[in-house]
Amino acid sequence: MDPRFLGYLLLLFILVIYGVIHINKLSSAYKALNLLVFFTLVSESMTWSGIFPIKDPLILYHILLPTTMILLSIVYLFLFNSIQKIGFVLVILSVLLTVLNSVFIQYKVFPSHGLSLLCILAIILSLLTFKNIILLPSKINILERSDFWFGTSTLFFYCITFFTFTFYNFLSKATWLQEVNIYSGLILYTGYFLALYFNINRFKYNTDNE
Repeated sequence: MDPRFLGYLLLLFILVIYGVIHINKLSSAYKALNLLVFFTLVSESMTWSGIFPIKDPLILYHILLPTTMILLSIVYLFLFNSIQKIGFVLVILSVLLTVLNSVFIQYKVFPSHGLSLLCILAIILSLLTFKNIILLPSKINILERSDFWFGTSTLFFYCITFFTFTFYNFLSKATWLQEVNIYSGLILYTGYFLALYFNINRFKYNTDNE
C-alpha cells in the first residue's frame, strides 16, 4: 500500500476516534461531520482491503456519492440552523440526479457526473458558510472558528476534486494526479480535525455555540 494512503486512512481513524471521545461536547453539526468521516473511513477501508461483499467496487463508489451529499447537507443544516427553500431543492435535486445517473446511465463509470454534482453542491454550501460567517460576525479570531475551518477545507478539497475529475480523461495519465488527490484529502481532513477541535473547545475560546 502507498504509505501516503495509509497515512490518509490513519488520519481518518484518528479523526473519528477523537470525535467519538468528545461526542458529548460536539454540537449537532459536527456530530454529523464525524459520522460523515466515519462513513468515508469504512468505505475507503473496504475498497483497500477488498472485503466489500460485491465484486464491483464501483457500486460502493455510487453508494458513497449520494450518502456524502446527504451527510454534508445535514452538517450545513445544523450549522445554519435552517436552510432556504432553494438550498433544500438543490440538495434533493442533486441527490436524485446522482442516484438516477448511477442506476441508469453511468453505473460502470468512474468518475461519473454524480461526482461533479457532489463537488458543485459542496462548493455552493461552502460559500454559503462564508456568507453566514460574514452576516454573523464574531469577536473571536476567525482562525479559532470551527465553521471557518470546515468551510475552507471543504471548499479547497471539492474545488480540486472538481477540476481533477472533470478533466479526468485528459489528466488520467498525469503522474501527479494521484498525489494531488491524496494530499488534498489530507488537507481536507486536517481542516475537519481543526473544525472538531475548535467546536469541542468553543466555550474555552468563547465562540458561538455552532
